[in-house]
Amino acid sequence: MLALGCTIDGAGAISAIGMKVSACAVGQAAAAIFARNAVGRDCADLKAAERSIAAWLSCGGELPDWPRLAMLEPALPHSGRHEAILLPWRAALDALSKDEASR
Repeated sequence: MLALGCTIDGAGAISAIGMKVSACAVGQAAAAIFARNAVGRDCADLKAAERSIAAWLSCGGELPDWPRLAMLEPALPHSGRHEAILLPWRAALDALSKDEASR
């Protein structure tokens, strides 16, 4: 489980983020990697990152452009961990889709 809240600036980018993470070690690592680089990203950035990470997890290939994501590469052959890796990006997209009072 990952509960995520964020503050958005006037341009629609994340300006602050908070998370409560109750996940496996891979999920915790993914959340930390996400949070470290989420500020300044907007919904379009996060959608593109989520798509490229999902493709990388399912097909391999080139490492997506997200700092420190290479640290999760050892989990690549373990498909049971792929959803844990994607969880923070998906939670952020969900948070950004909510109205301002819900964030």
